[in-house]
Amino acid sequence: MSILNNSNIFSKEEYSVAKELLNSINVNNNKNEITYFLTEIEQKVLTKIVNYNNLRLYFFGGFDDAERKRAKIIANEYYDIDFNIVCLEAKFNTKFHNIKHKDVLGAIHNIGVNYNRIGDIIINDDSIFIFSDEIISEYVIMNFSRIGKAVLNFSVVRNLENLNITKEYKKIEIVSSSHRLDNIVSKITNKSRSAAKEMLHKEFIKVNHTVITNGEKNCNIGDLISVRKYGRYTIKSSRQNSKSLKFRITLDKLV
Repeated sequence: MSILNNSNIFSKEEYSVAKELLNSINVNNNKNEITYFLTEIEQKVLTKIVNYNNLRLYFFGGFDDAERKRAKIIANEYYDIDFNIVCLEAKFNTKFHNIKHKDVLGAIHNIGVNYNRIGDIIINDDSIFIFSDEIISEYVIMNFSRIGKAVLNFSVVRNLENLNITKEYKKIEIVSSSHRLDNIVSKITNKSRSAAKEMLHKEFIKVNHTVITNGEKNCNIGDLISVRKYGRYTIKSSRQNSKSLKFRITLDKLV
């Protein structure tokens, strides 16, 4: 029986992700495979698919705290394959240029690179790090030469083991009557519920990298909420006040 016919394995949200993944990978050909870079929900769904088929699975994104990762699916124990991930680095002058994650992502899109060929994008001080599929790395180096007025010269970081990559987070707390997505977005953006619903309607909101338009969706600990122009937030904890019954929710905002 196909795994897609087993209604007990996937949620409604996961089902569509599973269908897309099974269009791009073959778990029945007895060959080892490397996927493109996967979001966290794709990693979760692929784990279910691979476990269902009794295969071995490994994830790697280029560094320990990577969010986007490639998967290595091992069907044949007699040989191994490489993740083929490289890290590209470029310096810029912070005195004259203020480069954000969205600027790098937009520039990658403009040179025609599919986002699934790119892993995490990290900006630390005056350095931009892009984790990339090795196959397209030379193309990126040759064609990604500027962001606005900032001239960039990317090169391959030769020793990933010595690379010190850190993500910066800002801890914030909100008080909400529930874990509903529209409530949380309203508190994050300091806007009304109606404004939050309008953002949902315009598809400005993602949960775990999937566009969500239903504000009634309940969010859980560990969920990643992306709000266009406001950033990305991970729900870390939640506790309910015994008197007011409201929730004090702690989130980490990616700086």
